Amino acid sequence: MERIIKDRWNDILNYIKEENSINQVCFNTWLLNINAHSLDEEKSELIISINDDIIGIHSKNYMENRYGLLIKVAIEVITGFCLTLKFYNKSELNITTDTPLPPKNKSTFSDNSINNKYTFDTFVVGNNNSFAHAASLAVAESPGKTEHNPLFIYGSSGLGKTHLINSIANYIRENSPELNVLYVTSEQYTTEIVSAMRNSKQDRTVLESIKNKYREVDVLIIDDIQFIIGKDITQEEFFHTFTTLYELGKQIILTSDKHPNLMDKLDERYRSRFTWGIPVDIKPPEYETRLAILRKKEEESSIKLGDAIIKLIAENIKTNIRDIEGAYNKLILRSRLQHENITVNTAMDDIKDLILTDENVKITNDYIINIIINHYGISLEEITSKNRSKKIAKVRFICMYLCRKITNSTYDEIGEKLGGKDRTSVMHGHNKIEEELKEDAALQKEIEILKKIINHQE
Repeated sequence: MERIIKDRWNDILNYIKEENSINQVCFNTWLLNINAHSLDEEKSELIISINDDIIGIHSKNYMENRYGLLIKVAIEVITGFCLTLKFYNKSELNITTDTPLPPKNKSTFSDNSINNKYTFDTFVVGNNNSFAHAASLAVAESPGKTEHNPLFIYGSSGLGKTHLINSIANYIRENSPELNVLYVTSEQYTTEIVSAMRNSKQDRTVLESIKNKYREVDVLIIDDIQFIIGKDITQEEFFHTFTTLYELGKQIILTSDKHPNLMDKLDERYRSRFTWGIPVDIKPPEYETRLAILRKKEEESSIKLGDAIIKLIAENIKTNIRDIEGAYNKLILRSRLQHENITVNTAMDDIKDLILTDENVKITNDYIINIIINHYGISLEEITSKNRSKKIAKVRFICMYLCRKITNSTYDEIGEKLGGKDRTSVMHGHNKIEEELKEDAALQKEIEILKKIINHQE
């Protein structure tokens, strides 16, 4: 019985998706992160494991409440087995991670500042933001009904907080248009409150109107809440708005650059309220996520920078997504204006300022090889192939020599980067260039030029 369920697990998940009109984002986030773990046949009890490394330990209750019955029905339809389900996080089990909606009334969205381009479909999920993504999607599906109220997303500038909260707003607008959602920045909120208080001396209804605007919504989203902190009048007014909405079971979504406990000027009563939900953070993207972001942008562009340039950006700009996309856009603009292909050398020169705001260029074997092959006009496919022509062999030997000299990598590590060449071949190539340098002045000059390019010297 257990074997049948595990063999048909994909069919079970797909049945849930099709029969209940589950969209692709929800399917990828929730259903693809659960598995049939084990079955107690005597009790007819199936344990469902949840990949809490990806969607967080607090997703268990949500999964059970939102998808428990759907999974139970799907198992019975696909396999004929009627089972009781038990949900556990993988961490609890010590597992290592390797229907159309009916027509609704027109939306009562209260603002037009929501960016339609920011959706869950366009958000690139990585290890740095997977928990924040899962929490945001849970809130979007069931505003005011999850453990994430308030949903407090924190992290440095440019990491995707604004993208996520716009995604929530757009998701609700698409799937629950009857809900009244208000999205503002802290600056907009502060300006409105201060202006209303100033004008209330002439017209007492002005302040009351603004209070109602923020307190008669189903979902309130405020970006960069830290800028309200310390402004006594605005902060006090927000406290009452927050309390009113929370007591009514309405969803509150806030972003900040810091965890509430690290906000120096934050009054304790705000600090406690901001942590009533589960604060979730977004960290700087790791290499794989940076690479995925750039490749997604390239898919949407008519101009292709090529894998070497994409990797160059991903390896060397690590501060935030904004800088990564800025570097990409800068190179695309150059290519359009000058009608020319971008090489590693020109790319490095163009994004130098962005790299220096992060840290010095990370010189890896991949980076060195890309510099060399672009300098000689040879493709990566050629240099890693079995082509033994004089020109290709020479450039390959130079790669072996400079990788060894600059990174001090082993011959095996260098060979792996050059198409799986064995250590003897790499040692031969390195030694050949070393010998020729003793007598060949032209080669000496070439190597010096390459070293300067690699070390980012003028």
